[in-house]
Order: sequence, then C-alpha cells, then structure tokens
Amino acid sequence: MTPVPKKMVFGAALGLIGGIIAMCAVAAAWDGTPDSMPLVGLNMLIACMFFAVAGGFTKFTPVQGSTIIVLAAVCEAAVILSILYEGSYFWLNLILAVIGAVNILFAACPTVTSWVDAQRI
Repeated sequence: MTPVPKKMVFGAALGLIGGIIAMCAVAAAWDGTPDSMPLVGLNMLIACMFFAVAGGFTKFTPVQGSTIIVLAAVCEAAVILSILYEGSYFWLNLILAVIGAVNILFAACPTVTSWVDAQRI
C-alpha cells in the first residue's frame, strides 16, 4: 500500500476548514425570521458539500478519483451561487471560493486521481 499523497491530506484539511467556515456562515445568516431560511439553507448546502469533498480526500474514500473533481466543482458552484445571491458576507464567501478552487486543483492532480483509483481496486 502506497502512502497517501500530501495533496489528499491538504485537500481533506481544506475541506474540513471550508465546512467549518460555512457552518459559521449558517449561524451568521440566521436572523430569527422565516425570511432568512433560504440563506440558511444555501449556507448549509455549502457546508455539506465541503464536508463531502473532505470525505473524498480521505484514505478510505468511497468515490472514484474523477468523482472528487465533480464534488469539488459542485461545491465551488454553490459558493459562487451564494456570492451572487448574497447568501452571506462577501469576504466569507470569497474565502470559501478560494478554498474551493484549491480543492478543485488538488482533485484534478493526476497523482490524486491515480492513487484513489488504485486504492479502490
């Protein structure tokens, strides 16, 4: 068994950090009125997506290497949607967008995809 590539470790760490930041955005979006529920739901979607990306970068990933790229891209799309919809603070969404972009780069790395696919056989 070959050791886990460092990009997988960093990708999992960034996914967890992004999920925690997105959970903070959930708390910031709630203002006690029913009108804030779409913003809370959007931020909760982003948090779930970041945690899913973090799970894709773990040693025992349940998905193929190319699926991690798709998860990271959908997560980034949700963050961009939140920026356009003003789902949270702009600077918070900007941080999440940078984390999402780095996760896409890590997921697209050939060493990550080949390692994940080799471990699944």
